[in-house]
Amino acid sequence: MSSSISPFYRPGVFPALSSRLLTTASQSLRAAIQQQLILKSFYSTPLRVTGLPLTTTKGFTYLIAASWHPKKRRSSVPITNNNLWLKERMKVGKVDAGEDAFFYVGTNEGVALGVADGVGGWTQMGIDPATFSWALMDNAASIAKEFSSYKLPLFRAPNGCNDILDAKQILNGAFDKLIKSGKVKAGSSTACILSLSKTSGILNAATLGDSAYLLIRNGQLLYESPSQQHFFNCPYQLTVIPEDFPNQKLYFKDRPSDAYQANHQLQDGDVILLATDGFFDNVFTDEAVSIVNHELRDVIGRGRKVWDNDIDELRSHVRKLSRTLTNTARRCSMDPKRVSPFAQSARKSGESRIGGKIDDITVLVTLVQENL
Repeated sequence: MSSSISPFYRPGVFPALSSRLLTTASQSLRAAIQQQLILKSFYSTPLRVTGLPLTTTKGFTYLIAASWHPKKRRSSVPITNNNLWLKERMKVGKVDAGEDAFFYVGTNEGVALGVADGVGGWTQMGIDPATFSWALMDNAASIAKEFSSYKLPLFRAPNGCNDILDAKQILNGAFDKLIKSGKVKAGSSTACILSLSKTSGILNAATLGDSAYLLIRNGQLLYESPSQQHFFNCPYQLTVIPEDFPNQKLYFKDRPSDAYQANHQLQDGDVILLATDGFFDNVFTDEAVSIVNHELRDVIGRGRKVWDNDIDELRSHVRKLSRTLTNTARRCSMDPKRVSPFAQSARKSGESRIGGKIDDITVLVTLVQENL
């Protein structure tokens, strides 16, 4: 790239700018200001949820940051009679994550977070896939915050701990609430919800479809959640079908009970990477682990504990990590010659493909701190 590119430019974040040469100081200044404003809308302020009870020195603290990049920014898409639903989406006031949605909230028990990927095929019927995915995530956040009022059972871990919100119960409650509200007439979505205890440090997860998470410990991949597929590029999905739709049997109607559930005992320095398929279809697992290790090399590893670091420094690193992961996936998705994870999966199913997969990308990073 030319040296006249604004110093605020970040490769992969704003692809429309990558071919533009900013030849004057005024152009560079305007671009810098615009990009700073856009950055604020694309990345969240990290959430810190502490598990340090007043009566004990033990507990867990979770530092979480989200980053997202839509396949197409909605402000760049002209409104026509074929996509009037996009105008309604713009009124909702959600962040522009395309058809992806996410949440992360502090709860009485710790923290809950999740991602959902609205199935894009609904746009062909004039239905906004984001309506379903955002409703599901909004409901999940509400249920997690008020879990006890819904009289849902807590998850009991194999070690006997029962201080964890049950991620599958959150997903089931969110979907049930979506159906009963009647506000979502049609749509479908994948989902992955995590619940983290602030006292025991146990992670409980429910995964449906190809939204997934990685658990990284001591610089190594400890766990990768499985992808649930009916066949290639057709993940498990929660679905609402209008009664007047023909051929009802042709639609997949997976249930929250079909979600794969897992639990893990977390440790100080663990990193949880939660993302939609827009990330995992473009970035290999070992690449993701390498990025995590590189970005956090100054705050964990070599015997250092998370609590040895200043909280503001930790926030900065977690925020930067989420951005770097998203930017990397975005760049890879636009590489026509890359043998991507998606291309490899296509070949295994008998399809000849090469290149990245341009898609909405949402990444949530969680850094675990154990207070001893």
